[in-house]
Amino acid sequence: MVYFRHIDNGEGSIKLFVGGLHGNEGKTSIKFLKSLKKSDFSKGQIFIINFDKSEYISTIDPRYYESDIGKTILGLIQKIKPDFYIELHCYNIKNFNKLTSMERYDETGVPPLLDLGDYILLSSVSPLVRKDYFPRSTICQTLEFPCLDKLNPEVCEEYNFDLKKSVKVYEKLLKMLAIVSSRKEYEKKIMENYLEQAKLAIKYAKLIFGQDFPPY
Repeated sequence: MVYFRHIDNGEGSIKLFVGGLHGNEGKTSIKFLKSLKKSDFSKGQIFIINFDKSEYISTIDPRYYESDIGKTILGLIQKIKPDFYIELHCYNIKNFNKLTSMERYDETGVPPLLDLGDYILLSSVSPLVRKDYFPRSTICQTLEFPCLDKLNPEVCEEYNFDLKKSVKVYEKLLKMLAIVSSRKEYEKKIMENYLEQAKLAIKYAKLIFGQDFPPY
């Protein structure tokens, strides 16, 4: 069953949070989305949606946006016109090194995900949707958490994964995106908390979108 929630916080920025974009990711993202309270958000209109299990098609594959979920997401973006567009994904922790490898851009044309520590990853959204469906001023972020259904005691031990610690880091990032009211405010907080990762993100954003891509 698709989960949907609209929070009316009056005048302010428009935010769209989406989880469960493909595969069984919704099983992980729903736990975080449901934990968010009205008071966690800035002024404005907030839309939250989490999809059920679906076929796994990568969001960097053009076929994704031809699927029912892909079309639904594009429709929401076009209708809501968010100032903040946030995708909640999860990943198999066994793929951590592959996803964060500096060689990922050369091999796929997609930048590596940024390691924020404790297996929490951050990146922009797929270039396929970022380029064509948002103005450059929009905050578009992908948040990645290890898929809960793939974490067992053996895996956690092998990767020295501390669930409570990782949840804390992830929730801090999610609530940061929820409470900020502008691009300028978000960039300031990211620079304060994750300076090296932010510099890397800026480097790849300008490679993909051009030197006039913010921040300037």
